[in-house]
Amino acid sequence: MDETEHLDHLKLRDLLQHAKLLLIPMSPIQQKKWVDDSPLAQEISAILAKHPEYYAEFRALVGGIFPEPEGKSAQLSSDAHDARSPL
Repeated sequence: MDETEHLDHLKLRDLLQHAKLLLIPMSPIQQKKWVDDSPLAQEISAILAKHPEYYAEFRALVGGIFPEPEGKSAQLSSDAHDARSPL
């Protein structure tokens, strides 16, 4: 992981902590609207688009409210998440 990736990862983790606190009291419909309208959500989406390998970690923290990034890296992330899932 180079320095830029490391900084993006740290930023994503920070944004996720803020997002998690906001999302807890929301219904699924409110969460969808938040993903569509929130500047915070847009910033998270931009980082996930740049680094789809972070999606599994993101999903573990806040659930699957964001669409999965497209491409092979996203599939690898999803597979890694499924492998760690206790279900």
